[in-house]
Amino acid sequence: MRLSLGRALRRIRRERELSQEALADRAGLSTNYVSEIERAMKDASFMTVVHLADALGMTLPELMRAFDQERARHVESGS
Repeated sequence: MRLSLGRALRRIRRERELSQEALADRAGLSTNYVSEIERAMKDASFMTVVHLADALGMTLPELMRAFDQERARHVESGS
């Protein structure tokens, strides 16, 4: 689960041409924490995910769809 969220966040952040620093600043989080979430080293609380979605200019359901897509890719690839 962590891996899928991290991959979704990284992909969307890059699509929006945001650095980890910019995303962290917009979400009110530390850059280190955003990095750890993207690398699947830390779990994100519900409110953290809400803040990240907001910072990416998305709704929570949109971010969750991206998470589901990454999870499906992960399952299909067997990794």
